[in-house]
Amino acid sequence: MNYNVVLLHNRLSETPSADESDVLQQVGLVNEALTALGFSTVVHDIGTDLYEDIRKITRLSPAFVFNLVETVFDKSELLSIVPSLLASFHIPYAGVKAEGLYLTTNKLLAKKRMRREGIPTPDWAMPQDEGISFAQDKKYILKPISEEGSVGLEEEAVFSGRLPAVSGPADAYFVEEFIEGREFNVSVIGRPGRFRVLPPAEMIFHDFPPGKERVLGYRAKWDEQSFEYTHTCRAFDTLSDEPELRQALETYATQCGELFELCGYFRVDFRVSKEGKPYVLEVNGNPCISPDSGFIAAAHHAGMSSVGIVREILLSSFPPDFVPVAHLQ
Repeated sequence: MNYNVVLLHNRLSETPSADESDVLQQVGLVNEALTALGFSTVVHDIGTDLYEDIRKITRLSPAFVFNLVETVFDKSELLSIVPSLLASFHIPYAGVKAEGLYLTTNKLLAKKRMRREGIPTPDWAMPQDEGISFAQDKKYILKPISEEGSVGLEEEAVFSGRLPAVSGPADAYFVEEFIEGREFNVSVIGRPGRFRVLPPAEMIFHDFPPGKERVLGYRAKWDEQSFEYTHTCRAFDTLSDEPELRQALETYATQCGELFELCGYFRVDFRVSKEGKPYVLEVNGNPCISPDSGFIAAAHHAGMSSVGIVREILLSSFPPDFVPVAHLQ
């Protein structure tokens, strides 16, 4: 039987930025893979009339939805609304479930849970906390609580001693101790009890001059003309002589998956101190899966094809007895 699948993404603005329009590259990759796996696909977007947009999907009676929505009302912190709506209308969907997305999108909630469970994460505070002070011998970074894709994050956010000016509401940001050292991304496919950790990618900051902070910010990801973009790259197999560090990264990544009950696919970002201690910066429950993304690069490095990646995401998103994907097992 040829099952119908809806690929759902957020509606783009009239003049989308590079990070906003990237979702269409993700749609293209997933669409090709689903077609190769024998599904019929329809692409839909979701805008400001959530009820009507969801009703359009229900009228199609899809076997399931592949959720690629990254923002709602142009806000990352609201993206968990979409899986909540799909669930309330009894529409099965692939990807991390609503609760996991809600908890991981809010970096403060995620950090509090990780700290409680013994998963190392850098110390933090709110800019408006009474009596807050910053040591001169440490560095800190001002980060948005909910933005993804490194939006609002640059080396200018790193400081010592005095908090930099906050652009926007102070309660939309938090201050985190800046861990000087190395940066890693660990991508994971699976579900609690059955995670497959893909090869860790280390971010390499080539020829950064003294005094320039090594931060994977917005320019490094999206501004192709910037120094940061042209001098930052990912590298695999940098931990071949450090098996204990690699094991620690993989262990913490799967612990995050278990803690937040993540299924489908996700990514965990780390900084490793100069002393070799890893810290979880954040957990991304809907990482970019465009053809040139870090997630896809890690999967390809592990020997997986794009079709194989989507197949594993589907098998990890639904129970084993979910008929529309049973033929993939």
